[in-house]
Amino acid sequence: MKPNFEMESLAERVMSDAGISLPLRLPGGRHIRWVMRIPTLESRCRMARMYLKLGVTHEELRAYTFEQKLEFMVKHTRTVSRMVAYAIVRGRVSGRLLNRPVAWMLRSCMHPAALEDAWMIALSTMSTIPFGNIIRLAEVMSLTAPNLSQRKQNGS
Repeated sequence: MKPNFEMESLAERVMSDAGISLPLRLPGGRHIRWVMRIPTLESRCRMARMYLKLGVTHEELRAYTFEQKLEFMVKHTRTVSRMVAYAIVRGRVSGRLLNRPVAWMLRSCMHPAALEDAWMIALSTMSTIPFGNIIRLAEVMSLTAPNLSQRKQNGS
């Protein structure tokens, strides 16, 4: 079976809490960047509730045509921007207080294609499949590593 390097890369980013820089263009032409990190469990639960209310699967979204994606984004732009905002503002209190203003800022200052891409990345972080490979690797490494009790018995 061929390994899925994209998923393993995502798992590595989850482990290191690396972020993705999102471009925003403020009024007046000034550009800033916000970092979208892997959402916390609480943010993921909020995002999952919102996602399930949309009534669409990840596979369906990937198979959409250009026109279907446009129609979807027209209908659900607020929800999509709020889900991305939960990945930007991850704190328990700050997530609740700043989610709507950050989502508004994303809708106002971010290119729609970039917002859609950020949303798809945030959705892909909801999967726990990449950890399966890391867990299997850790199990193999622990099997090949000398056991602590064996080292104590040998006097090392």
